[in-house]
Amino acid sequence: MGPASRQSVVAHPGLGASEAGTRSLSYAVLGISIVFTSNVDDALERIDGSYGSFAESPEPATEPLFVELLRHPDGETFTVRDTSSAERSWTSADAAMVDSLNRLTALVLAALHERRQILAVHAAAVVIRSGALIVAGRSGGGKTTLALGLVRRGLGLLSDELAVIETDTRLVLPYRRSLHIRPDTVELVPELGFLLGRPRHELGGGIEWALAPDELGDTLPGGLGAAAPLRFVLILDGLPDGSRSGAVTPISRAVAALELLRSTWKASVDFDGTLDAIVPLVADARCATLEVGALEPTLDAVVAWLEEEDRV
Repeated sequence: MGPASRQSVVAHPGLGASEAGTRSLSYAVLGISIVFTSNVDDALERIDGSYGSFAESPEPATEPLFVELLRHPDGETFTVRDTSSAERSWTSADAAMVDSLNRLTALVLAALHERRQILAVHAAAVVIRSGALIVAGRSGGGKTTLALGLVRRGLGLLSDELAVIETDTRLVLPYRRSLHIRPDTVELVPELGFLLGRPRHELGGGIEWALAPDELGDTLPGGLGAAAPLRFVLILDGLPDGSRSGAVTPISRAVAALELLRSTWKASVDFDGTLDAIVPLVADARCATLEVGALEPTLDAVVAWLEEEDRV
């Protein structure tokens, strides 16, 4: 179902009077209802490009969170505001879009933790036979490329951006937001070459394409994974360097927990509580750092490390 068929004209309580002609799209992200409203058609299309797989009916199942992006009558100013009533104006449509995407992510992360006791780590997540692997590191570290490379090796993708973990079951859940693909990833994953014929947009991490989960499943059959217990943690060590081979170096669970804390949004507002949640999550996990080199040797190193579990 495309965005046009799901749009409805709305005015959202708590956000003030919406401008005439605004339309909204509704999503349910792991049980959290969110609504994005805008009078900018391109903004609606870009948000749906990332969140379309979470689409729900125009009448949310639960009290929704809101993000609104409005173009002013002058045509050159854009205002973004959200459920918290925080508001900011921009003179660039792309900057307003990135602000909207960041707010949607922050609202969802907070709600997942508060309503469902789900911890979200800035990490890619894939599934191998014996459980889930999360790969944490800063933006630009190669998480998406590594995750897709592992999918090509037979693993199942849970997310290229957020590892969402139920703190009571230790299950890493699928997070089916579209993948944000950069040109250098397409160069390394030839199955994605069809993206070169599509326009690229600013999606928060540079000029990228949005690849929907069902498209990934069609491109790499069997590439979408199901929820699995956390068994492996890799912390990216530095930025990718294609002149070297990849290297996996074991680390203690305590060090891994501290590194994951750096990659967890909730730690910025509840450090002690987030640390208390992370420590038991990694209690039975094998943990290591990963020096990312050329893609195929790096994947060889990761797969060999994962398969050690079956030989122990």
